[in-house]
Amino acid sequence: MQAGSISSSESFAARAQRSEARRVVLWTVVLLGVLAMTLARRWFGGVSMRDGGVFFPYAGVLVSAVLCQLALYALLRRANRLGVLLPGWLWRANAAFDLSVAAVLLVIVSFLSPRGAVPALSGPALLLTPIVLMLSVMRLRPNFTLHAGLAAAFVHLSLAARAIAVTGAPPETYPVYFAYGGILALTALSGWFVAREVRAHVREAADEAAAHERAERQVFGMQSDLRVAREIQLGLLPAHPPTLAGFDITGMNRPADQTGGDYYDWQALPDGRLAVVLADVSGHGIGPALVMAVCRAYARSTAPTAPDPAALLGRLNELLLGDLPADRFITFAVAVLDEDGGARLVSAGHGPTLLYRAATRDVEQFEGDGLPLGVSAGEVYGPTNVLAMNEGDVLVMLTDGYFEWCRPGDGEPFGIPRLTETLRAAAGADAGAILRTLDETVQRFCDGSPQSDDMTAIVIKRTAPVAGHAPAAPAVIEPRLQAVT
Repeated sequence: MQAGSISSSESFAARAQRSEARRVVLWTVVLLGVLAMTLARRWFGGVSMRDGGVFFPYAGVLVSAVLCQLALYALLRRANRLGVLLPGWLWRANAAFDLSVAAVLLVIVSFLSPRGAVPALSGPALLLTPIVLMLSVMRLRPNFTLHAGLAAAFVHLSLAARAIAVTGAPPETYPVYFAYGGILALTALSGWFVAREVRAHVREAADEAAAHERAERQVFGMQSDLRVAREIQLGLLPAHPPTLAGFDITGMNRPADQTGGDYYDWQALPDGRLAVVLADVSGHGIGPALVMAVCRAYARSTAPTAPDPAALLGRLNELLLGDLPADRFITFAVAVLDEDGGARLVSAGHGPTLLYRAATRDVEQFEGDGLPLGVSAGEVYGPTNVLAMNEGDVLVMLTDGYFEWCRPGDGEPFGIPRLTETLRAAAGADAGAILRTLDETVQRFCDGSPQSDDMTAIVIKRTAPVAGHAPAAPAVIEPRLQAVT
């Protein structure tokens, strides 16, 4: 049956019980040693043990004590294996029993030894009492040590008083007779102090272990919550590339943490055009991830009713101003695509957006067309960049995690120039291959350096439209699979 702990910490009580098991083993070894010495004293004809009236009670007490300790050890071992705390009365009874073993042995030789009451006061049995006190420190119960020591001192002082009475010893010998009892009392006080210090250290260790265990459970719970949040966030990303005649489009997202503040999306508009958006919430982690979800919901509900991209950004800014804390903002870029190759691009503090021209192999850059969302009320976004994308042209929208990621050693960022050259070299491939090349090139450059920011990109490539048919399904980076590496 599990009993209440002597402390408020169940972890401490468990440690005290394991220490008790080790104490029992040590005490059993001591008793077996004393029993062996008792048998040797009788074998070699010792004065006291040669007398059967002394030997048999003396040896009987030792054998009984050993058997009791073995039974207690078996009980403790089973309880510790099952994680059950034994009741407190058992420890009090055992402490009294251990002390009584030494006391009874002293009484036996004091009353029955043929050498008389005075020599018995300093016999081998006397040395068992300090051992009992020393081992009682392992109980981690200072009061047990104190009371056991004082009780042992009382027993010895009583036996000393009896020896003085029966022998008629002169007064000048009294200090010698009572000295052992006084030393036992001092030993009890010293043991109490040591036991208290040991208990404090063990208690501190137990509290630290319990706090660590609670922290691990909290971390495990947080990690579980983050896994769920990541799954939800991945579910908000497009499951498939969009279908728009004349375009090959793909995107990917890889957060720096389990969740991130970047996102991309595409949405078919009522007039047949396609809105492609990319956003970057300041920071990364669970906070920006929540902001990202809110921004996506606003954008999806507003886009079908906004007459143009600039109006969409203005409306989003109004909605987000009341929701975002002062230290949060969102950079946001949107491109509205037509089947004829037209693209209307506008950005709220987001850039650069890169446009590769197949005819000239030039790469144009487009920066922000206004402040990030959630910064200033009444912000007017524009002018809108009206683009005509011809066959082979590639529009790349990406977050700063790509060009600001630094390589180890010198800390040099990948940078816009390298990004531009990589795009120029890969532009002849399909959208999926272009995006893979960009991503792999950045990762090779920064190999060995941890990703410090979320990375999100969209590649839009103009293909030759087929009259009356949707373009064939392109080879793309599947967004859900690429979200986390």
